[in-house]
Amino acid sequence: MTSIRRALSISLLSIGLGTGLLTASLAFFAATDEAEELFDAQMAQMARLTGQLAPAGKIDHTQLSNDTTWAPAHPYEKQLSYRIIDAAGNVLIASPSFPEHIDATPVSGYRNLDMDGIRWRLFTLPGPANQRYIQVAQDDHIRRELALKIALTNTLPILVFLPLFGFTIWWLIGRNLQPLVTISREVTTRSSDHLEPLALQQIPDEIDGLVRALNALLARLQQSFERERRFTADAAHELRTPLAALQIHCENLYQDLNTGDSRTSCAQMLTGIAWMNRMVEQLLQLSRLDPQASLPETAPVNLNELCRELISDQIGFAIARHIDLGLDAPEQSLYVRGNAFYLRLMLRNLIDNALRYTPPSGEVTLLLESSEEDVALSVVDSGPGLDAEQKQRVFERFYRQGENGTGSGLGLSIVRLIADLHQASITLLERDDDQSGLVARVTFGKDSTAHKPVI
Repeated sequence: MTSIRRALSISLLSIGLGTGLLTASLAFFAATDEAEELFDAQMAQMARLTGQLAPAGKIDHTQLSNDTTWAPAHPYEKQLSYRIIDAAGNVLIASPSFPEHIDATPVSGYRNLDMDGIRWRLFTLPGPANQRYIQVAQDDHIRRELALKIALTNTLPILVFLPLFGFTIWWLIGRNLQPLVTISREVTTRSSDHLEPLALQQIPDEIDGLVRALNALLARLQQSFERERRFTADAAHELRTPLAALQIHCENLYQDLNTGDSRTSCAQMLTGIAWMNRMVEQLLQLSRLDPQASLPETAPVNLNELCRELISDQIGFAIARHIDLGLDAPEQSLYVRGNAFYLRLMLRNLIDNALRYTPPSGEVTLLLESSEEDVALSVVDSGPGLDAEQKQRVFERFYRQGENGTGSGLGLSIVRLIADLHQASITLLERDDDQSGLVARVTFGKDSTAHKPVI
């Protein structure tokens, strides 16, 4: 995956680094060359000053002695020395630091001399009528050392500036790309039912069209989902009345029929109508749940009491199917923060699903457990269970287990929606007592647990 920030940073930093290094190199060589020119000018100036200060007329062949008490005023003073020679090359006057082994042959101008492994820069200035010559000598090593220091002094600011330049480029690119990161984070963290338009404040012109296109797409999706929910709710609502009337007529017909075959057919019709009524009811429940992005209101809910209420509601259905429906819960009541209506709807669907797929003489148990981290509500049945593929697909809408399933295929979809609204997780497990069956466990995290409300 290509990163705009990385691509821009590498490109701009490469250009900046290359330009900076080239500028630093040119500045270094230019400063070195200028320093050499400055030193040569200094040697010429010293030669002329020495010539002006030298005594006029004939100078005896005397040489200043190398006085041991002479102390230089600067460490580099010994490296810049002078002498005056006549046309024959005889030394008339010489500074104590002037190297004696340098050839005294008068040759006007600048020369480089290698003496005993030391390179010297020598400047010779002819005097009036070429009767005397002033020579100024300087150690080339010192010249280069001083030139290097001057060049580095001029180049160092550029080298220090390069990292600051790179950091500034990286920061500016990140700052100007922050709107893209913000939009990406906002889209990533949105749920499927959060289709409000993206904010257009502080959006760069370059991505303004993209954001507007995304907002248009979100608006179309929201309209499509709303039409689907409205159609589902309207269709389910309109079907309730004729189905109820049809069920009443079928029940009356069942009472009036005398033959066994006719009653059997009528009973099958009643079963189909009951299945359709259940599907309509669950479609209405889904239409109410789908638009919810969060719970409308929450309060501490007593899971022990909720389980007892649902057992009381479903006990008739369990007895009719010869199924033992019970509760296994601690004496101390367990509380979770949530919406009581939705939690009751979730648990009713779990119990109804377990009762429908548990064979006669089976058992369905509601199990409540708690730990320091969470609270778990499980519905354990003794039915045929589910294989791995069925566990993956059972939460899909209208998916039914087997061809002869009596459910509508919506119950566990409703359970999943309600669990998500409560930030709980639902898992389907096998029983751990070596018996066939399924364990549907809803786990409420630490943030969802609650204590008994104080009245």
